[in-house]
Order: sequence, then structure tokens, then C-alpha cells
Amino acid sequence: MAVASIAWGLLMIAGWLLNTEMDRTVPSNRPIKDPIDDYVSADSCRSCHPGNHASWHASYHRTMTQVATPEAILADMDGLELTDQGVTYRVQKKGAKHFVSTKKQTEPDSAYTEAKEVVLLTGSHNLQICWLATTDGRTLEQFPFAYIVAEKMWAPMAQSFLVPPGPKQVYSKGDWNMACINCHVTQGRAGQVENGIFDSKVSDFGISCESCHSGGKEHIEINRNPLRRFGMHLTDGSDQTIANPAKMKGPEATLVCGQCHSIWLFNNPQEQKVFGQENGKYRPGMSDLDLRWVVQPGSAKDAEKQIALQKEDPDFIHNSYWADGMVRVTGREYNGTTRSPCFKGGDFSCLSCHEMHPKDTDPKNLKAWAVDQMGPEMNGNQACLQCHKDLEKNLSAHTHHPASSAGSSCYNCHMPHTSFGLMRALRSHQITSPTVVESLEIGRPNACNLCHLDQPLAWTAEKLHDWYGHDVPALDVDDQELSAAAKWILKGDAGQRGLVAWAMGWAPAQQASGYDWLYPFLIFELNDPYAAVRFGAWQSLKSLPGFSTFKYDYTLDDAKQKESLIQAYQMWWNNQRDISGKYRWQTILKPTGEFRQETYDRLLNERDNREVYLIE
Repeated sequence: MAVASIAWGLLMIAGWLLNTEMDRTVPSNRPIKDPIDDYVSADSCRSCHPGNHASWHASYHRTMTQVATPEAILADMDGLELTDQGVTYRVQKKGAKHFVSTKKQTEPDSAYTEAKEVVLLTGSHNLQICWLATTDGRTLEQFPFAYIVAEKMWAPMAQSFLVPPGPKQVYSKGDWNMACINCHVTQGRAGQVENGIFDSKVSDFGISCESCHSGGKEHIEINRNPLRRFGMHLTDGSDQTIANPAKMKGPEATLVCGQCHSIWLFNNPQEQKVFGQENGKYRPGMSDLDLRWVVQPGSAKDAEKQIALQKEDPDFIHNSYWADGMVRVTGREYNGTTRSPCFKGGDFSCLSCHEMHPKDTDPKNLKAWAVDQMGPEMNGNQACLQCHKDLEKNLSAHTHHPASSAGSSCYNCHMPHTSFGLMRALRSHQITSPTVVESLEIGRPNACNLCHLDQPLAWTAEKLHDWYGHDVPALDVDDQELSAAAKWILKGDAGQRGLVAWAMGWAPAQQASGYDWLYPFLIFELNDPYAAVRFGAWQSLKSLPGFSTFKYDYTLDDAKQKESLIQAYQMWWNNQRDISGKYRWQTILKPTGEFRQETYDRLLNERDNREVYLIE
């Protein structure tokens, strides 16, 4: 029995060693984890910081990029067949791996190409995107569909961004290696071997501990000494061997987030090459991004670079910012935060409202926290009242709304949903006060009319004059008489239409402006030229009574979109329309609910049809 036990133990050890050796096999067909310089990866943090590691592990930062394991893939892809632009893609699962084959739509199944493995994933919260191995080293190409998590549906990648209609691919072969790697991993290096071929490496997949705390090698080595650790616990001093954004001044702490959450460009092509091979010298706690610069229109700091950028790409600013420089694409919160008056004091940072590591690491709490990573009580007015304490005693005197209403939410008035991305409207994080001028001169929907969708700009101008002393600007007849939201969704550019379509499904706006009149506008937008706008209109339509289960595929062609539009209109007209004849003139509807055709046609003919690219 003793001999048998020893033999069994040796067999188990041999098996473990064999499996370990297999796990150590370095894949040659995808980017790999290979920590650079003093980076050691998040695996090294868990033993000493189990709570912080648990919150990071529960975050969407961790899953920003993942190796494509069966556990990480959110959709059931085995047997999946999708077609886009005349090409059919078939996915088959073999063991723990997924493979994609393609053929022309008109060809027989025998024409399917050699399968390519799904090797990496991007995202797990709103969208999940798959990346395929190629025959060119660690160079990736995209599976050209995105999985929309909430809807459990696949859509062509080009129809998951707000981009002009027409056949196109958003990402080409090698784009992950050249672009996505810069922000969706920790210390990524493109590693371009030759034109179009890459040997890409990362210190960690996803945004991990060292993205915010810098390289941990020295920190680990020096803290092996228990006496040092004990001494650190007895003092309030910072451990200088590791970066801690919570103990930084506002600008440096904010830049820790801004290294990814900003619109930045390389200083020049030469420094881009350096970044691609070595990453940059920026480390958390520094005051600039080293080889890169943050694009802030109107800033005197990089005026020459902005002039050169405008000459090189005249549409760059238009496709990322409003005319006054406020960012209009999501994921770039640094641009908004640093333009805010609160930021100028030097103490305000992202961590004034957000926290990366909550004390309560219960899985249920972490799941709720991961949505926006807000600090305790920060998902409400306390975020602002922690500084603006004088307003807390009588909030309604400042807001002119009931204290418990959405109209007394600091966020809704001073950080409204004016940026777009991930197929929805989001807050830009630039703290401002609503004005009618921003809508007249800039075209940006103001906070008041994003909530009071039924009201014209003249109504807002009068309220802001009576409450805060704003001058009433000159307004044309439409702005005096017509709902600003109705006007924007008919004649605005694609970005404006996307914001308003989303706002029409926002519960506070429906409560403030009523929802009966929203149906025909959202139904009309089911045939918008921009796929992302159609998707937003569908989502908002489903929030209205009678349409919660309305089936609609926003990716279908124009003819099928129109069929869905007619079906939806008939459903509304026959079942949900208010037959009492109370629809208001300012909503561009007749009392019976039909569009006032002359005004409707005129506004539609005035639509801003300039191409808009809001790629977050």
C-alpha cells in the first residue's frame, strides 16, 4: 500500500508538471503577456492585497482585454453564422477554442476558408469584440461583428459606432496591434516587425494594478521585510516604492485616468515608433504623457500642434468635439474633467467622485459598484455637496425644482448627457451650467431641454432669465414656438439625433415632458440613416407602454427598416395613441397625433447631413 501511495503521488506530480509545462507554452499566434522593465503583473499583488485585487478582478477594467477562453466569451458562438457585405462567417468550437471560417455568401459550404482562431476579446460590459489570429505572427484581425451584451445580439462592427451609412469595416488587419493596444492593456508594445506584421506584447491584459500604481518590482522586493511593513502601518507616510493616485495632487491623479480616458495623439511619427517598441516613459504620478499630447481645442499649451492637426485632418476636431471644445465622444472624460472650473483648484480629480477599491468586497456589492465605480454616496448630489456645502441647506432655492426630483440633481444640470458612444448618450464630465446660447451657437442640446423635451428654447431662456439672470438671446420663430428636442431630432446632425433619441427613453425626461407625443418621433427614427441612432430610437421606444417587447433589427436594410416603421406606427396609432385630441402644437403634432406635415417636411429638408464620426 505504501509503494502504491508513493507511485500514485509521483504520478500526480508528473501530471501537474506536464500540465504546468503545457500552460507555459507561449502562443505564437497572438499578443502575449511579457512584463516590461519593473512591471510584474497583477498576479503578484493578490497575496498582500486580496481586497484590492478582488475589486479590480470584478471591474470592467480587468476585462477590457482578455484571452479568449470559454469562460470569458459571453455569447454562445458554437455554430454561429453571420453575414455582412456579402461574406458569411461561420464559428465552430473545437475543444476550448473557437474558430472562424469565411466564404462569399453566394458560394457553397465547400468554399469556406481555413479557420482562424478567436484569440483575444475586448470588452464585457456593453459590447464584446473578438480578435482573430492571422498567419503573420502576433498580428490580429477583427471578427467584424460586435456582441451587444444587453440585447444578446450580434451586429456588424460598423453599425455599433456612430459612423455614416455605407459598407465599411471600422478596423483593418493590424489595427488592434497599432491602436487598441495603446489603451486596452497595461504597458502594451505594438512591436512592429515590418509593415503590417507585429510581435505585440503587454505587461498585463486589460487595465491592471500597475496601470494606476506603476511598476511593482521594487515595492514587492523591499516589502518582503516584515519589519518594514509593520513600520509602514504605524505611520501615515506614503510608501514611495509604489504610486498611489489617492495621495496625489488633482492633476497628477487625474492624468492616471487620462492616459487612456482622453483624446491624445503622438507628438510625431518618430516618437510613435518609440512608443510602439518600448511604450512610453510616463508612469503614474508624472505630470505629462511623455511621447503624447492631449488634444484640447482652444488651449494655448499646444497651439502649434493644433494648427498642424487642423491642416492634416480638417475633420478631426468636428468629429470629436463640439464647436466650443467640449468633447462629444465618450471614454474621454479627462478632456471634460480638466476643462471644468472645479479642476482649477488643484485638489479635484476623478477620485473626488470615483473609487477604484471599495471596502465592501462582497461579490454582490462589487457587481453593483463595477457599473460606474462611484465612491460611497457619490452617485448623487453628495458628489457636489461635499464641496458646495452652502447649497445643501436649501437645494430647491438654487435648482427651482423639488429637492427630491431629477431637476435637483447636480449631475443632470451641470453634467448632462452630451457625449455619445457605446450606442448611447453619456455625461462628458465637463462641469458647466446650462445656457440657451450653447444650443443656438454650438448646437449642443442644453440640460434643460434634454429633460423638458417638449419645451422650446424660448421657454428655457425665460426660466434661466428669471432664476439666474441670464440674458434672453434673439430667437427665431421656430425656437420661440417649437420643441427644441423635436427640432433637433428632425434637423440636427447625427450626433444630435443620437442624443435626443436616447433622451426620449430617459425616465426623468419622460416624467418632465410626458411621453405620449414621443412615439411618432422614435418610430420615424427607426429609419435613420445612422445605425447607432436607429438602435437608440429602438431602445427608447421599448421604454414606452405597449412596446417593451417590440421586435426590430436595426441592422437590416432600408426596405425592412421601413416595414418595421410602418408596423410600429400602426401599433401606436391603433393601441397607444391618445384619441382625445390633446397633442400640443409645439410638439409639431396635430391634436390627433399626426405630424404637422408642412413643418415636419421643412425641418427634415433643413437636416444637417454632414458626415459625423463619433468613434469612442
